[in-house]
Amino acid sequence: SLHIMSSMIPIFLMPIAILDSVHVLSEFFDRYPRYKDRRETLRAVYQELFLPITFTSLTTAVAFASLALAPIPPVQVFGVFIAIGVIAAWALTMLFLPAFVMLLSEESLQRISKKKIEGGKRVLTGGLAWIGRLTAKRPRILVVGFILIMLAAVPGVTQISVNDNPVRWFKSGSEIRTATEELTREFNGTYNASLVLDAKSPETLTSSATIDAVENLQKLWKRIGVVGQTTSYADVPEDQLMSEGGPVEGLITTDGRRANLQLTMKDGDNQAMQEVVDRTDAYLVEHPLPVGISTAWAGETYLNLVWQDKMVSGMLKAFLSTLGIVLVLMLLLFRSIRWALLSMLPMLGTILLVYGIAGYSGKDYDMPMAVLSTLVLGIGVDFAIHFVQRYRELLLEHGSTGAALKKFFEEPARALTRNALIIVIGFIPLLFATLVPYIIVGTLLSSIMIISWLATLLVLPALVTLFSRSRGPSEHPG
Repeated sequence: SLHIMSSMIPIFLMPIAILDSVHVLSEFFDRYPRYKDRRETLRAVYQELFLPITFTSLTTAVAFASLALAPIPPVQVFGVFIAIGVIAAWALTMLFLPAFVMLLSEESLQRISKKKIEGGKRVLTGGLAWIGRLTAKRPRILVVGFILIMLAAVPGVTQISVNDNPVRWFKSGSEIRTATEELTREFNGTYNASLVLDAKSPETLTSSATIDAVENLQKLWKRIGVVGQTTSYADVPEDQLMSEGGPVEGLITTDGRRANLQLTMKDGDNQAMQEVVDRTDAYLVEHPLPVGISTAWAGETYLNLVWQDKMVSGMLKAFLSTLGIVLVLMLLLFRSIRWALLSMLPMLGTILLVYGIAGYSGKDYDMPMAVLSTLVLGIGVDFAIHFVQRYRELLLEHGSTGAALKKFFEEPARALTRNALIIVIGFIPLLFATLVPYIIVGTLLSSIMIISWLATLLVLPALVTLFSRSRGPSEHPG
């Protein structure tokens, strides 16, 4: 069914699934003027790109598929279907794209190639060449700056608080937000929660001891600032409680075995609900209800709290599992622990920086933040995979780090930059959505891609430059 998570599937798939094709076509049109033969150009391009685009597709698919570990069906559907889409896009890039290119005439390809060279290539070349010179001349400054930024982000991460409120999913000033604020002000709250009492015998709930305990519990709730009012069967006169009309509807059942203690809250934040739960639990430890009565929380506001707890625990499992799988994939691809760890630096640095800024700005760790924490692992590592794979090939071909990096900042760097631009542009429509979670997803994903791309082009070349200087021009990690 269509819901807040499944509705984002096409929005995520369009910019992500196109990346392999963009990379292939970018390399194809960069190389075509040299070969002047589409078949030979395709062979050269796929020979170099098959491994990196396969592993980037795998890491992205793994990150989304890991959402199946979240104990929430809408999140599972979102992750699994996007993972399937990413693999389908990879297969189409492998099979459909070269077949389509082979159907084009050489004259058409030459015209497209000429326009491309005269246009976009010239725009990117200057900026990327400047970045390449910067990494060669100032590698130590770049690495130290990266470390300092990461260290500065750590306190921000520790300041992130886990909290959510579905009403705030709507923009400030929207009809729902405005109505909720007005009703809360006029009626002492609009958010509901319940503490349900279950008794073994019918007489237990209506005994004077239980009535007194319920009234004392209501007095406790009224002292909690977020609680606007409380309602229970203890508020009803005893002679009316079980009158001819039956028990008060919604407060106690006909058989007298179950009662509903209702709370109306002025704040729908999960932290507010957690405060009520914690203080109630602490109170009941010191002042237990009569023997034979058990309690259970219910209500929409409490449901949101449970939903949040499930998200946080589920996303933690997904994050750790994705992190482990991505590391294993890097080891399989590069066959080197050094290169595997190096390829994960930009992604881990990006996560630390983005969530550090979120902590400093007071942004709560809510549903979008929880989902993105896992997705970043699979998407953010893509740029580093392409860099490491191409750099190692260029190093073997040219024999020195300087020459290899100079060559990387030509065709390969242009392809990475186009990919970054595609993702950023692809998620821009989310910024105009009516729901705040969509806007947050669009903003964070665009920011993550830009930072990950920038970290890959600045930090990784600087690191390999420093490493080559310390070990000699022909040596490299791994």
